Amino acid sequence: SMRKMGITGVYIRTGVIEDKDSEEQPVITAQVQQKIDKRQVKDRAKVINYGKMKKIQIINGPNLNLLGKREPTVYGNASFEGYLSELRAKYPQCEIAYFQSNVEGEMINKIHEVGFDYDGIIMNAGAYTHTSIALHDAIKAVTTPVVEVHISNVHARESFRHVSMISAACKGVILGFGLDSYRLAVEAVLQLAMDN
Repeated sequence: SMRKMGITGVYIRTGVIEDKDSEEQPVITAQVQQKIDKRQVKDRAKVINYGKMKKIQIINGPNLNLLGKREPTVYGNASFEGYLSELRAKYPQCEIAYFQSNVEGEMINKIHEVGFDYDGIIMNAGAYTHTSIALHDAIKAVTTPVVEVHISNVHARESFRHVSMISAACKGVILGFGLDSYRLAVEAVLQLAMDN
């Protein structure tokens, strides 16, 4: 396939410079060669960055230890441990650590522990989402990007669930896709790592 480099009349096809209007091969100017070199370096950097083992911490908050038993019409019938095995198998290039606590302070301690070394934190703060300024401050205090996730669409539920105290501190929010919200969050973390 052929793609234009932004220089009139010059195209790249399978690594060969060609002139679209002439059968003669034009001289490769320094400007064109510089653009080619920069693009190749950028592409190589992306491959190297994606190839490195990524460290991702999942933090689940209160009552999420009861997934599979708790309100299955809202949260489904699958346990998180079973789903986690599938997630790890799907992303062998990632070291996916898991932590769950019903205690706000323990969640904050885990954010502090991994928040300067990991590539991403995926956080489902459960009910603390709607109440915890302390979690908000912990997320803002660290350098690791945090993606907020929710299994259910909280905006389709009780009005007190419509407000998140942590969203403003997070890189983004994914909700309403069941346990697949965590997979989407992993994809988001990997994309953030590539962009950086």
